[in-house]
Amino acid sequence: MTITHPGRLAILFLSGILAASPAIAQDDEEGAPSSTTVELQKLVAVLQSDPNATSQPCVDALTELHKTQDTLEAEQKRTNDPDVGVARDVLETDFETAVQSCSPDATALCEKNGNDPKLARACMALDQPAAPPK
Repeated sequence: MTITHPGRLAILFLSGILAASPAIAQDDEEGAPSSTTVELQKLVAVLQSDPNATSQPCVDALTELHKTQDTLEAEQKRTNDPDVGVARDVLETDFETAVQSCSPDATALCEKNGNDPKLARACMALDQPAAPPK
């Protein structure tokens, strides 16, 4: 598969970020990912099957999310930084924007599914409701 637009690489790059970043939006102090984070992870799993099918608004939203994650991580490294709370709020909003921007792309990919078993599994996971927070 050839990725025809460099921005589409964000889909592949951000998938790892979403799984590994300590600055992921969280519902509670215990570190559980928020339902929005889980939803975005499912969307990105679908979009990874064909990054070229990702719309520019989705790529832009994921890029902005990544920038906010970097900002939050930098602020968390500083002690007593009052901007951390603001950055967390912005990150949560960026996650919601990315979900809204990427959902149509993932849905379209699932509808044309084809015979890719990995995509079929990702689409099935996308259809599963997120587990309620504990």
